Parts: sequence; structure tokens; C-alpha cells
Amino acid sequence: MEIAGLPAHILLIHGVVVLAPLAGLAAVVFALLRRSRRYLAWPLGILALVLVPLSVLTAEAGEQLEKAQPVSELIQEHAEQGSFLRFVAAFFLVVVAAQIVAAFPGILTRRPAFHGLRGLLEARWLLPATSVLGVLAGFFLVYQSIATGHSGAASVWAGSR
Repeated sequence: MEIAGLPAHILLIHGVVVLAPLAGLAAVVFALLRRSRRYLAWPLGILALVLVPLSVLTAEAGEQLEKAQPVSELIQEHAEQGSFLRFVAAFFLVVVAAQIVAAFPGILTRRPAFHGLRGLLEARWLLPATSVLGVLAGFFLVYQSIATGHSGAASVWAGSR
């Protein structure tokens, strides 16, 4: 897979490297600062939603690039990290959706199909629980994106020293 004659992976990875830590930190702020929730709900939801296909595309492009490169232990480690990041991004999306719904239960309870969930969505424990999950998932997304990026940089630059 190429974009303008360059391997797509090296271009797409910049989106993941920038957006994943940004989304992770936004989830932490959303969880910890109540007054920020009104302003962060949409941007956080969109970031989390965009990260899933972006991480999948980036990993797919990386797998194609891996087939064109000589096999090394560093490239193999990076491929495993990249594959895992896809699942982390999907899990992060689920957590962010839960955070947003817990912070704004009216999103669902206004619709007749979700009236049965009113008791759950208005439970006192739901917002603190999703906030804790949001902090953990946000920090883990930041960590995993850095670990994946570092392993990729090491696989590229290790032979140039």
C-alpha cells in the first residue's frame, strides 16, 4: 500500500502517533474535570472513533511493509505491538462511549428504546466507575502508542548506528 510513492505505513503512523496520546489525555481530563465534559464530549468521541480505523489501516500497511523488509527481531516486536494497538484502540472507543453516556445519560434515556436502561444510566456508581476506566484506558492508550512507536523507531534506526 502506497501513498504518493511512499509506503502508507510511514505516513499513516503520524496520525496514530499524534491522535492516540491526544485522545488518551483527553479521556483522562474528561474523567477528572467535570466542567470539561461538556466541551470534550464530541472531540473525544470523534478522536476515539477515528483511531480505530486509523490504527487498523496503519497496522495493515505495516504488515505489507513488513513482507517487503528482511525479517528481524525488532521488526517482529514492532509488528506485535502494532497488532495489539488495534485492540487497545477498539477497547478505548468502548470506554469513551461508556464515559460519554455515563456523563450525559439523557443521550440514551430520551429515546423510547432505551427507557429500560434508565435505572442503570442514572445509578450513582456508573459515572465514577466509567471515570476510573477512562483514566486507566487513557493512560494505557498513551503508553501503548509510545511503546509501539518506540519499537518501530528502534526497528528502523537500530541498523543505522
